[in-house]
Amino acid sequence: MPVLVIRSLRKSFHFGSGQSPRRIEALAGVDLDVDEGEIVGIVGGKGAGKTALLLCVAGLLRRDGGSIKWNGERLSFMPAVPTYYPFLTVREVFDYYCLRERDASARRARLIPDVARRLGLTSYLTATVSSLDIEILKRVAIAQTFLDEARVILFDGSLDSLGNGASLVHRLLRESNATIIATARQAGVMAPVATRIVVMDAGRLTGSFSAIQSDSAFESVPPLIRQIAERLH
Repeated sequence: MPVLVIRSLRKSFHFGSGQSPRRIEALAGVDLDVDEGEIVGIVGGKGAGKTALLLCVAGLLRRDGGSIKWNGERLSFMPAVPTYYPFLTVREVFDYYCLRERDASARRARLIPDVARRLGLTSYLTATVSSLDIEILKRVAIAQTFLDEARVILFDGSLDSLGNGASLVHRLLRESNATIIATARQAGVMAPVATRIVVMDAGRLTGSFSAIQSDSAFESVPPLIRQIAERLH
């Protein structure tokens, strides 16, 4: 059974002056099923609707129409640029998220050393957040989602610009039992880890390809989408 079922999802935004209002359609009837344990990469350019889709799924943005059904598993959303109080150390960030639920705090605290080690963060536990570059900060945020024990994780551009830590993150994602949906502008960001890549453009899904599909499945699709799909092979 799918973890997530999206049908005819629509979202538009109004902008411009009161005298000449305009509307842009961010999501134009999106249908998407995501199965348990999948790592789905949603690839598209700026303005394709990727962020609007994840925000609607996370319940952070009200949809105009359509339906979103998911199985009630614990969900976590990570934005492209995570923010924390700058004076906190990495360990204090982790401790805070472990303590948010008293019944689970001790169990989650025991996960900190292992998750930090697997993401190459052990030597940063005593560093303040303000001293970290964006690559390390993103790894901290990714670690946080796993300490939060989320079963469905939404990464909005979070896997871009991971630098030398990319292989560590990819390994953790592949070895986890979580269902993951991640957005990126470039297919190459998702190709090393995704089980399926979905192409998005102008608020619509225009193609969906898995790593096990044969090359013949791409013969009838436009060249740009075929190029993206072939990055999985």
